[in-house]
Amino acid sequence: MAQNASAKESIKEMKRLKNEPLLLIVILAIIAFICLFVVYPVIKVIFFPSLADYARLFKNARWFHALQNSLFMTLISTLSCTALAFLFAYVNNRLDVPCKGLFRFAALLPIVSPPFIVALSYILLFGVQGIITKQLLGIHIDIYGRTGLWIVQTITFFPYAYSVINGVMQAISTNLEYAAYNMGATRWQVFRNVFWPLCRPGVAGGALVAAISVLTDFGNPMMIGGDMALLPTEAYMQISGWYDMNTASVLAVALLIPALVLFLVKNFWVGKRSYVTVTGKETSLEPYPIPKFVKWLLFGITMFFTCFILLVYGTLVYGAFTKAWGYDWSLTLKNIQYVFLKGNQIRNSIVYGLIASLGASLLSMILAYIVQKKQVGVNKLLDFFAILPGAIPGMFLGIGYVMAFNSQPLELTGTAAIMILALMFWNIPTCYNSATAGLQQIGSSVEDAALNLGANSFRSFKDVIIPLLKAPFLSSFVLSFLRSVTCLSVVIFLYSPATTVGTISVMVLVQSGQWGEAAAFTTILIAIAFTVLRITQSILKKQGIELKL
Repeated sequence: MAQNASAKESIKEMKRLKNEPLLLIVILAIIAFICLFVVYPVIKVIFFPSLADYARLFKNARWFHALQNSLFMTLISTLSCTALAFLFAYVNNRLDVPCKGLFRFAALLPIVSPPFIVALSYILLFGVQGIITKQLLGIHIDIYGRTGLWIVQTITFFPYAYSVINGVMQAISTNLEYAAYNMGATRWQVFRNVFWPLCRPGVAGGALVAAISVLTDFGNPMMIGGDMALLPTEAYMQISGWYDMNTASVLAVALLIPALVLFLVKNFWVGKRSYVTVTGKETSLEPYPIPKFVKWLLFGITMFFTCFILLVYGTLVYGAFTKAWGYDWSLTLKNIQYVFLKGNQIRNSIVYGLIASLGASLLSMILAYIVQKKQVGVNKLLDFFAILPGAIPGMFLGIGYVMAFNSQPLELTGTAAIMILALMFWNIPTCYNSATAGLQQIGSSVEDAALNLGANSFRSFKDVIIPLLKAPFLSSFVLSFLRSVTCLSVVIFLYSPATTVGTISVMVLVQSGQWGEAAAFTTILIAIAFTVLRITQSILKKQGIELKL
């Protein structure tokens, strides 16, 4: 009975669209675009192989081993990412120690740089010609493989878990802890029974974000995974080496399934649970002091990892100005000059990122407005479509675009359009979440007043909602741009010589042993990302808004 009533209500709501034909056209257009550029490529990849091809996944020892390796690396890297993220968040929020700004800066660096850059610096530090291994210690060690990849992925992806855990930890009132202390609880009891349970949703959410990132990581395994088989690298080799689309599709689907499970858990379990601890206005006390030994021990561990991160990126900058890494350490500008000679690739990164981010931000804002402010009978469907790309690994989406748009009537392979569209739809969930958060802060009475004065949905959206969403729009645009400029997995199968972007160039240079040029390319990309980020933070700060990554 309840389902019938819900269906009747949805039909009734959809009939109201007859009075707003423009809104109906917009909804149909959005559904059509998402079906074409998200759902259709996914279906193409899933149904491209035969059942016999799928059966080979478990019969071929290397592919089955790749699946096991991917799951194992996801497990151990997620645990270390989450532990390090919790440490950084705890030190920043609960300890009275210096250098908190430095810790936050260290946690920001991996986010605004290409995700495989830590692997490049790790090679420069500990590789055959590494500063530490060869120049300082005079030893030769094999940094490639499971251990090296685990270290690199931990440093690369812990900031993503940190951003979630830190947000939850900031919202936890210290008053509850003081109440427990006043009742005679020990520090360990307060941490175990009060503080940790309140942190648990953030820890779970951060762990899931890190797990998805690690599972779908492509650049780091390519650079430092050695001969260890993983699903993303195996799929890449099947296409680039053998052009075996059947096998590549099977491996991509094997990657999609755990990624989809993790995504659904993150969104529909952690995302829907309420952990409100205090309601109403209150004043939170200063964090309860902990023993000095524990405080400075945690500070020292955090400082160690911060110094390691700064060493990683400092090495990268230094490498950009050396003549021949490991052989001639004299300074030169030739690597930077090389980047400017390849200026079209940097230009492609910027242009594609700007267009894709603008499209993703606009489409997401419209989607969020319809879902949050309009009852049109398909709100749940639109909400699902908006978050769906977040469940699709970047490599999977890239393979899907190759299959879906490689022939008429929509032949886009090798064009700038396919790069922009892939980046745009890949970024929609990020922009949609930001727009939704902004809309939830706008009371319904604001728009109701405009509607009561005779404005239609388009007029109220243009004159009322858009001005109030400037900050969320700008935030989502910048986050989308940073992701686009530093992205590799989405575009690795889509580029042509004319549409090569900076991240592709870095990967090619690393594979050919041109460390200096690769470091210079990366330094320029990071500089661009930081410039855009700082400009945006300055604009939002004037409006009293903090841009959170």
